[in-house]
Amino acid sequence: MLELLTPEGWSAEQKRLLGFAMRFGDKRLAVSTIHALRKLDGARLEADQDGAYGSVVAVARQGGRLSGFGFAADGGEGGCMVVVHPEARGAGVGSSIVQAMISRLGRLTCSVAADNVASMALCFRLGMTAVSMHRGPTGKPTLRFERGTSHDNARPRHSDFVPQ
Repeated sequence: MLELLTPEGWSAEQKRLLGFAMRFGDKRLAVSTIHALRKLDGARLEADQDGAYGSVVAVARQGGRLSGFGFAADGGEGGCMVVVHPEARGAGVGSSIVQAMISRLGRLTCSVAADNVASMALCFRLGMTAVSMHRGPTGKPTLRFERGTSHDNARPRHSDFVPQ
């Protein structure tokens, strides 16, 4: 089951999701992204008067247990992360989360260290475009991926996000 959190849902899940990220993020999450998640104002999870969302938190559960979640602020420019429990990796959880985030925000930008092959494969599989390379916060070569932006001709796909 995939859920896009409301401000109330965020208030109830914030502490748990931060702990999950620290435990299962494999030390790959940027400190700035963890900080952005920690400081997230739940009101940004609601649409503004134009129907646009400032942030999204997508939570995946299997059998009632948290199997993964994703967070993006400002289309990913203000922070973007996806964390999947090791036992749920390879089962489509990450794909469902990223698709939900793209659908909610209409676009998504994220940075992935070049040595994180699984995350790069996920981005390519979902039609994201690698638009540049830079040094990430740890000094590693890092690719910038985009979907639904002016750099990429692909349109966000809408689906029912059926859990896999």
